[in-house]
Amino acid sequence: MRLKTYRVTTMAEAMVLIKRDLGDDALILNTKKVKTGGLFGLFRKDRLEVTAAAETAEQPAPKTVAPVKGQAMAAKNQENDALMDELQSLKRLMMREGPEDRLPESLRPVRRLLEKQGVEQAVQTELLSKLLQAPENEAPVQEAFHAELVRFIEQHQQAVKNASPSIACFIGPTGVGKTTTIAKVAAEQLLEHKRTVGLITADTYRIAAVAQLKTYGEILDVPVEVVESRDQLAGALDALKACDVILIDTAGRNYQQAEYIQELQKLLPETQHIHTTLVLSLTAKYEDMVQIIGNFEALSIDELLLTKKDETASAGVILNLLHRYRIPLRRIATGQNVPDDLVAATPMRIADYIAGEERHA
Repeated sequence: MRLKTYRVTTMAEAMVLIKRDLGDDALILNTKKVKTGGLFGLFRKDRLEVTAAAETAEQPAPKTVAPVKGQAMAAKNQENDALMDELQSLKRLMMREGPEDRLPESLRPVRRLLEKQGVEQAVQTELLSKLLQAPENEAPVQEAFHAELVRFIEQHQQAVKNASPSIACFIGPTGVGKTTTIAKVAAEQLLEHKRTVGLITADTYRIAAVAQLKTYGEILDVPVEVVESRDQLAGALDALKACDVILIDTAGRNYQQAEYIQELQKLLPETQHIHTTLVLSLTAKYEDMVQIIGNFEALSIDELLLTKKDETASAGVILNLLHRYRIPLRRIATGQNVPDDLVAATPMRIADYIAGEERHA
């Protein structure tokens, strides 16, 4: 094993030297502040003393080595292996579970912000590792953090295969705002893209939902069809075939009930692909979102749409979803105003949500 100690100005400088001398697998054993230089004890400067280690390649023992010496070497190798295992555990502890003072002081607010935003540990580790390895520059930590967020989102965000589907179905649990979201999408298609729109509701479990969509249809001056079965849906699609876009609302039900998913499967046609958008609320717990997506994956989700951004100050779950799933996220609903409160989920906007800034693009 090779050990080296460096005295540097910043942790970023140490990371560059450690990587150069000891390689990518090197482990940091210890960091502490020391004072160096000065004349007669005056004008001394604070420096960082960083100790790192790397495992050395084992050399084959000569055939004439005595058994006792061979046993000693084997014992030494086992000791080194145990030490490396311990160091690997220490590295994981430092990056994922260790106390905050393991990080450079400048990055401690970043860690606290990520934890407050509900960003899971794997994502925190990736972001903080990138910030630790970044070359030192004059940009403030907040700007470097924002830039790293944008890079992370760009890397993990998937493109929607069909950004302008002719038939789109909106699914999801109860209470996420599917019907209002559909009205926003319909208004967007009408006003911004100048496309004719038809609406279909299969949410006959709630009379209010049918009345709500019909009201939106009257306001937007678009036709609305009500269906309860696959055959009726086929008839409604045929009746609205002259429309450029057809949007389908479905019943919000308990996502833990398998029969709800089966009902949706029976409703949607087998021979015609319908673009499926899963609507989730940002006010939901991340663990619940994971279970919801797992239950709805049987329907081949084409994209996610997140709602109720205005009802929570936490947006870290967006990073978690992008990191965990290869499902495109294209739009976010930020309120109940139709059609205004529906925005594009751009990397800059998501980064702003996480960092608490307002420079959306």
